[in-house]
Amino acid sequence: DHHGRVARALGEGGLPALDIHTAEGAACLADTQWACHFALANREAIAARALDVLEDALGVAADPTSVVDVHHNHVAQEEHGGRLLWVHRKGAVGLQAGQRGLIPGSMGTASYVVEGRGEPRAFRSCSHGAGRVLTRAEARARIRPAALEHVLRRVVYDKGRAAALVEEAPAAYRDITEVLEDEADLVRPLLRLTPLAVLKG
Repeated sequence: DHHGRVARALGEGGLPALDIHTAEGAACLADTQWACHFALANREAIAARALDVLEDALGVAADPTSVVDVHHNHVAQEEHGGRLLWVHRKGAVGLQAGQRGLIPGSMGTASYVVEGRGEPRAFRSCSHGAGRVLTRAEARARIRPAALEHVLRRVVYDKGRAAALVEEAPAAYRDITEVLEDEADLVRPLLRLTPLAVLKG
């Protein structure tokens, strides 16, 4: 919010922006990098706790080489077309050719481990999920907790939070199979994952 206000105050034209060669722009980039590092540490902490529980319950050690970590909604400096650019991905992730990623469906539908194809026309990007067809407000207005409970009958989740979770109902998202078909030139599906349990913070 702070950097948005600064950009609106200093920016020129219809799209508020900050010049990275100014103190304000450098501060925005530094804070963005700090937030990305914090988010990575948070994901790693959650994964470590989840793996401890799973390893204990299943009696099997996790394979550390199978970790797939994908961040989204970030800014990174990358080379594209022989130029060094700042790339902002919103609703997308960057995957190099051969790099593994995860494209989630919804709480009640499949998600996929994918391999990036490194398509240069898409700046080596792909979607970071199925994508919404209903806004959160529309989902809350249209989807009843009983309908969510029915569609998630085979998934473990906190049923006491059903009223709050309707905004994440499968009906609020695009069909993940269609999404993968639409971006077949961006990623190759490797593994289909079906949800068994959902933890929504």
